[in-house]
Amino acid sequence: MDTAEKVDWAALNVHAAGRPARRLVAKAIAAAGGDRQPGTVLDLGAGAGADSLQFARRGWTVHAYDTDDTIAGRLIENERMSGSVDFHHVDIADVEEFPTAQIVYSTYTLGLLGRDALARTWTKLVAALPRGGVMAVDLFGTNDTWADRPDIATLPLHEIDAMFRGFQIIDRTVRDEDGRFLADKKHWHVITTLARKLG
Repeated sequence: MDTAEKVDWAALNVHAAGRPARRLVAKAIAAAGGDRQPGTVLDLGAGAGADSLQFARRGWTVHAYDTDDTIAGRLIENERMSGSVDFHHVDIADVEEFPTAQIVYSTYTLGLLGRDALARTWTKLVAALPRGGVMAVDLFGTNDTWADRPDIATLPLHEIDAMFRGFQIIDRTVRDEDGRFLADKKHWHVITTLARKLG
């Protein structure tokens, strides 16, 4: 992942450590049937761990993947959770097989793999979901500032829809606005899709 080498992810994650969990966590849990029978979550690009820890607080078993180990120092919080977080210090593009999970969750990460690695990883993630499993992920769209970078996958909507063949799309939101990334101005074009596997 060339992009990972250009960013101080540890500094970024330390800065983000205090943020609350994203609302997508609650949406994904609801789509997977709620907390009645918590299962397993794959959190790809877990960062400082806010979302992983929120899943675990609600009773879910989380496999959290990241190339930075900021989350590792926070796992003492597991003692106060009904679920747990198992941290994998690895580039997700190098994972040969993911464990079976009821939720695949990833925000602002999958596109950083680049097109080829994203395609290979996506196949493995879809295989990890049983029928009825939930995909809750962000992908970068073609209006994003990073669209001209060969190491980042920015995808037109029809290609994203093709990735979700065999899924029922439950919810989709689009962020298409100016913002910042670290100290730099950036236009964000992020398509968030919440979907349930049909077959």
